[in-house]
Amino acid sequence: MQFESGLATLSVRKVRETLAHPPAVIALTEADYALFFPGAARARLEALLPGRQRWEAGLTGEAWPEWLRSEQIGIVVSGWSTPRLPERTDALRSVCHVGGSVRDVVPRSLLEQGVVVTNWGSLASRSVAEAALHLTLCALRRTPHYLDLMAGNGGGWSARPHGTRSLYGRRVGIHGLGAVARSLIPLLQPFGCRISACSEGAPARICDELGVRRAASLDELFSGSEILIEAEGLTPASRGSVDERRLRLLPAGAVFVNVARGGLVADEAALARVAAERGLRLALDVYAQEPLPAESPLRRLPEAFLQPHIAGPTDDEAARCGKRLCDNLVRVLAGETPPDIVSLAAYDRST
Repeated sequence: MQFESGLATLSVRKVRETLAHPPAVIALTEADYALFFPGAARARLEALLPGRQRWEAGLTGEAWPEWLRSEQIGIVVSGWSTPRLPERTDALRSVCHVGGSVRDVVPRSLLEQGVVVTNWGSLASRSVAEAALHLTLCALRRTPHYLDLMAGNGGGWSARPHGTRSLYGRRVGIHGLGAVARSLIPLLQPFGCRISACSEGAPARICDELGVRRAASLDELFSGSEILIEAEGLTPASRGSVDERRLRLLPAGAVFVNVARGGLVADEAALARVAAERGLRLALDVYAQEPLPAESPLRRLPEAFLQPHIAGPTDDEAARCGKRLCDNLVRVLAGETPPDIVSLAAYDRST
C-alpha cells in the first residue's frame, strides 16, 4: 500500500521500518478526526503510526505530561483540542499539528530544544483571502444592516438610497505581503481595484512581482485607501501598529477589514470610537481577546460585520489540511525535513 506525499512516496512497510522508535500518540478527538480525516483519511493516518499509544480526551492536567514522560512519547499528532504539551520532555522529537498556530499546544521552549514542529503551512492562505474578499463585499453592501432589516427589525424592507457601494475601481490597501496577501491580490484584480501594499522590511521588488503599487509608509497606505485589509503577520514591530492616530488617517466612510491578528490593533475601544465618529465600516474576523467579550464596544456598532475567527479553512477544505499533516508526518518518519516546519520566527509571529 502506497501513500502519495507530493514530495515523496513511502510505503507503510518502509514507515514501519523507519519508525523502530519512538512511541507515538495521535492526540485527536473524534470531532478532529471527523473534520480533518474523514473516511479513508483516518485509516491513512493511523497506518502511518501502527504502534501508537491510545490517547483519551480526559487525559489532561498534570496527568498529561506525566503520561507523556512515562510512555516516552516521541511523536505527537495534535489538533485544536490537544492539551498543552509540557515545557520540557526528553523523549519528544516531533509534533505534527493539524492547524495553523501551534502556540496553544506547543511551548516555545520545545522548539528551542530542537523538537521538529509542523503545521499546515500556507495551505490556509487561499481560504483566508477568500474570507477577506467576502468581508469586504459584506461591508460595502451593508450586509449587517440588511440582515437585521430582513429579520423584521425596521419593517423588513428598504427604500433608496441604500447606502451600498461597489468594489469596482476602489483604492484598496493591503497591510502585509505574505501568503494571504499574495492569494488576495488575484481575487481583487478582476474588480479593477487600484491596489497598494505595505509591509515592514519587505523588498520593493515584491510589489513589482505582484503587480501592485508599493506604499512608501503605513501612514500613506491608510490615508490613501478606501478599503484597508489587514493581512500582516504579528511581530513585535507590527503589534499595535494600527493605533488611533493611524485609524484616523483612513478616509471617512472607509472599510477596515482584519483577517490577520487582533494584536495588530492597539486598542479595540479606539477602533470602535473612530468607526462611530468617522463612519468606518468594520469587517473583523480576529480580536485582541478571543472569544470577543460580550461587553466589547465592537458589538454595539450597527454597521460592524463580526465573525468568530473563522476565516481559515472551511469545513469542506479541512480534509486538505489533514492530508498535509500526513505528508509532513511521512517526511518526519523517513528522517527527512518536512516542508511545513514551524520556525521560532514563525512561532513568534503567530497568536
